[in-house]
Amino acid sequence: MTSLMPELEKSLPLILRQIKNKFVKEKETAEKILQNYKWITLNNEVECACAAVDSSFLAIESRVGYIYALQGLAVLYNIKNNVIRRENVSVFTDIGFIDISIAKESHIVKKSIYKKVLTEYAYTLELENLIKVIKDYNHNLALIDGSFISFAMSKKTKNVDAYIESVRRRCHLDEVENLKIRYLEQLSKLRHVVFLAKSSSAGFYTQGQYSDMYILELARLFKINPYINPGFLEPLIFNVKETLSKIIKGSNIPIDKFTVTYVRFGLGTPVYQISFPYIVGEDDIGYVYMCLKKWSTSGYPIPLEYVHRFSKLPRKNLINAMIHLGIPIVTGRELIEFG
Repeated sequence: MTSLMPELEKSLPLILRQIKNKFVKEKETAEKILQNYKWITLNNEVECACAAVDSSFLAIESRVGYIYALQGLAVLYNIKNNVIRRENVSVFTDIGFIDISIAKESHIVKKSIYKKVLTEYAYTLELENLIKVIKDYNHNLALIDGSFISFAMSKKTKNVDAYIESVRRRCHLDEVENLKIRYLEQLSKLRHVVFLAKSSSAGFYTQGQYSDMYILELARLFKINPYINPGFLEPLIFNVKETLSKIIKGSNIPIDKFTVTYVRFGLGTPVYQISFPYIVGEDDIGYVYMCLKKWSTSGYPIPLEYVHRFSKLPRKNLINAMIHLGIPIVTGRELIEFG
């Protein structure tokens, strides 16, 4: 039986003092950065139709290769007279192998490459099914879990050939990537397509000196007005290719600009990054905010919470099912969980 050593237990309260000292030193920095941007406070709410999509996936190392499993959900809801109704739904699942080969003998296949391939495939399926649920229905918002930049980034890896060998079909990573870009382009032409990220290390407002979310969290902790109130930060507009070029090389995404801001849906609640795959002004963001606020009674949009909960892939059940089928799982290091 293991337990904390008495010496470590005695040190635990000291970390609180260290955190407090660290934050106090940076409070002035947070105030200085935030005073450059206005915080738009809105208390109104708007009833609207809201679509959302999310997925989860696992990669399992077996003696016959890397097996992946994926499941996700896209749903369109409507609020009318305070009554929520489901308008449309699309469930998507897949299972198969991730096949990766290297072009040079001197290279080795890192496990992180499997994550890159599977993440890219999941993103593509999410965008495809979001388009499916809103295609023939009226919607005011279409929510995607994550940031626009994370979806727009290419996951191609040099000197590696990667394939998704689904039980339904086999496709190269390039094909997956091209489909994802096409879906992003389609969504960029629709109104109020919103990428919402719960966490982000981006420093759009701090010129990369700090994470934007870190600065806004300091504002919440130190009750810096007006940034703790329900509302959103003055939006910024960036060039897509210029931004991506700082992260990856050779992006060919046909979207010119994207817009970023941060929102709170309640007093002192967590802040979220929202980004749009096009230029959007304060008035449109205000409308999006009021729609999202109606859906965010607990501080987080209910449609996104719903699709996240129902798409969550139970690890233990999947492993047990594979063992029951006699699939030779590699024991001791059998599971890598992504997403």
